[in-house]
Amino acid sequence: MTVSPVLYLERPAFWTETGDPESWFRALEVFAGAAQRAPQTGTPRAAADRTLVGVIARRGAAGLFGVFQREGRALLPGVGLIACDEEGLWDLTDESRTLLRRWKEDAQQGLELLAAYLVRESPWLRLLLARLQRSDWELARWAEVRSGRAGLKAGNSLLLRNHVEPETWFDGLTEYTAARWLARAHCEVLAYDPNVLTRKKGKDDLSLTPLTAPLHLLESVGWLSRTGQVTLPSALAADFVGKATPAQALTDITSGHADVRGFVAAEPVLRELLLTFGISPSDEVFARWMDALIDLAMKKGALELLDAQPGQARHGRGLHADPTRKLVRWVVHTEFNEAFQNAWAALETERELIR
Repeated sequence: MTVSPVLYLERPAFWTETGDPESWFRALEVFAGAAQRAPQTGTPRAAADRTLVGVIARRGAAGLFGVFQREGRALLPGVGLIACDEEGLWDLTDESRTLLRRWKEDAQQGLELLAAYLVRESPWLRLLLARLQRSDWELARWAEVRSGRAGLKAGNSLLLRNHVEPETWFDGLTEYTAARWLARAHCEVLAYDPNVLTRKKGKDDLSLTPLTAPLHLLESVGWLSRTGQVTLPSALAADFVGKATPAQALTDITSGHADVRGFVAAEPVLRELLLTFGISPSDEVFARWMDALIDLAMKKGALELLDAQPGQARHGRGLHADPTRKLVRWVVHTEFNEAFQNAWAALETERELIR
């Protein structure tokens, strides 16, 4: 079956009770238990119907899932906290397991980490924040929206000054909003799932109202004022505008994926680092780049390896393909920026070196 180079985006989907983002954590915990008992296959809707009925609304469940294939199309229904592997099995990602663990340890910290995850990973939230940042759109009467039940309404509480029609919402912002997902799905173009635009008006149609939920979350962690002004933490803001340094990015990714002992799987973390800068190479090229980067970084003291341990097959290759060093505990220093730039040649790409 040939897969289209187009990544089809489904409607925005978040938790349906706008003030209850923790419903996603509860759903993740239930789904993890179900996946442990029996393989979860099929479409996101089928998997959710088997495991999450009575736990979370169907629309809220859809937002948890990442890319899947249907009739030769790559579709993205949500934010990828639950991902599909090469065998078609759905399960929590390492990062969502970390988010769930942090939430159990400290609910407020868990919510802040979820907010940061959504700013990085949700094309829909990134679209809204980008349009607000460019003054194309404007939040109006947020104080009223936050205390009511009507939610965000385009043309009322969300003023669309430019890019009014849905067909133009993502114009000029495809890479900005979805570069990581395009790379993961090996796609080049972002488009709406045709079924979204053909639904009868008022019948589960395309709407920005579901974005009320993540906006409530941003306010609860202090990143959105009652007057509708967005202020992201400096590191997250740098990532959002594409100015995060490799050292910052690797530190943040490492923190997000670390288990209770501080270990991360080296290959998945470094693959995500490359995705942050818009690159998803073949396995052969990635292996060459990873070895070159580790050599340069450790030689310069830019990557301080505190410990390394064996891992499982899902943890990928270890440092220099050593199966006893798949899981690592490291500290990233600012000199990593130079090592990252110098290792770029191993990718054999015409892309300019990162400055």
